[in-house]
Amino acid sequence: MSLFNKKYDGNANNIVTNTIVFPGVELEQMTTETPRFYSENALWDTGAQVTVISEKVVKSLGLKPYGKGIVLGIGGESSVDTYHIHVLLPNGFLAYDVEAYCSDIDNDILIGMDIINLTDFIITNTDGNTNFIMRAPSEGVNI
Repeated sequence: MSLFNKKYDGNANNIVTNTIVFPGVELEQMTTETPRFYSENALWDTGAQVTVISEKVVKSLGLKPYGKGIVLGIGGESSVDTYHIHVLLPNGFLAYDVEAYCSDIDNDILIGMDIINLTDFIITNTDGNTNFIMRAPSEGVNI
């Protein structure tokens, strides 16, 4: 279990962290030579069911499409390519074998509920400041 904590001065409009994206190779085949994409602007989106990557990530890693998926955005539905990736979260937890959708997004990666559901995801807003806490893998909470 590893904990990640990010404090924001004031109320945060969104939660953005660093992350590293790897191609979805077999874990036994990963080496120091495995390509990686380091991002400082991974957006955590509880309103997204799936994880989305930008074309920038796809090109940087030389990813090949795995399949097709449907994304629903402000402009309506569109069919997009999907890719297998691994995502190293800021606490060192590896979300592996993620089927990510590629779409036109402002961030490098949008972390959706498919990954968030692997974590304990907590946001507090005390004294006008936001605190984001993420623990993975999830251990649950006794209330």
